[in-house]
Amino acid sequence: MLLFSTPLLPGFSGFATTPEGFAPAPEATRRALAQWREAAQAHVLGPAFIQAARLALHPLGRLDLGDAPVPEPRYADVSLLTHVFGVALWEVWLPAPRQAFDAARWVAWLDPDGADSVAGRVWRRLSAISRCIAGTPDFSAYLPLSVIRLPAADLDSWLGGHAQQTVSLLWRDPLDRPLKPEVVDGELARDSCARVGGITLIGRRSALDLHDRHDGSAAEAEALELPPRSSLPFLITLELLCIERAVLQSLYDRLAHAGPHSIDDLVALKQDVMNGLEEYYGVTLASTRFNDVVAEAGEDVLGIVDLFDAVTDRLEMVSFTLTTNYQRRMTLLQFWLTVVFGATEIGFIAASIATWYYKSGLGTVLAWTVGAAAVSGAILVAMLRRRIE
Repeated sequence: MLLFSTPLLPGFSGFATTPEGFAPAPEATRRALAQWREAAQAHVLGPAFIQAARLALHPLGRLDLGDAPVPEPRYADVSLLTHVFGVALWEVWLPAPRQAFDAARWVAWLDPDGADSVAGRVWRRLSAISRCIAGTPDFSAYLPLSVIRLPAADLDSWLGGHAQQTVSLLWRDPLDRPLKPEVVDGELARDSCARVGGITLIGRRSALDLHDRHDGSAAEAEALELPPRSSLPFLITLELLCIERAVLQSLYDRLAHAGPHSIDDLVALKQDVMNGLEEYYGVTLASTRFNDVVAEAGEDVLGIVDLFDAVTDRLEMVSFTLTTNYQRRMTLLQFWLTVVFGATEIGFIAASIATWYYKSGLGTVLAWTVGAAAVSGAILVAMLRRRIE
């Protein structure tokens, strides 16, 4: 499963027609996936989040990959997951035929920049659609999930000869040099799977869901060429993590390059930030222990925690700068109001005295009034400016 994060232009509500090159998946496949996904979402996200309709899934259909070599996937089932904040996640499911475990081959498949890689060919097909709905032909982040099933092996015995390759696949490491045993052990120790015969790992460059023959859902999924039901809770959690990261990155870019220009803009921006951070404040951490562990690990590994801190720091800095500028303007306004009203008051006093002395000399009275106001204003400016500075 390839996950491509992109922005989303305002006003998108779905595809009016099926884009060129896509065909509908078999009815049995679509019906089974909808049922499995609905059950997994209810388990992971809970009914309250689902009813809020913050996410929407838009299936595009099946994309023929052409004449690919025998071990490679022959087609891709593509969907677009959108979020109300204005970000989206392309989901590309690539079922491959049974084959020997070969991490080097699969690492090459998952390279989105490879000219002949599976991921690269898929994105080239999606980039034109992405330009229409996102305004850019490029994705902002990429996270592949390798779903592997061992139909005739026990994980513990199998892992003894494939631990190095497993970690290399997680890292998407193209080098042939072996990793240090303590490094491999440390990576495998981050396993989040609570089931016997399973490994669930998330890294900065990819994620991995591996189960042995004990996974009873694998055979049914293989017959329908769908992700196994046992992998869907992990996949849904990864979706939320990718959405969190995309929302946070969008907020940070907005704060860094197009900050608010008024107090009203700042209030609206803060409201948008709080709305955008709804997922970060515990949506994926509120149901099962598995998702709790995976979400916490994923937020750390994918840099979501650091990005959240950067957003909040930037928001505080923008808020401080804007409010400080407004306080400075208010102080200057108070300064000039004090000068104007003070000088005017002194001018009126001078006018009263001048009228008593020069009862018939209107010009002289005005001269005293204006002169007294100007001199007193200059004195007030000189006195108050030093205090302000």
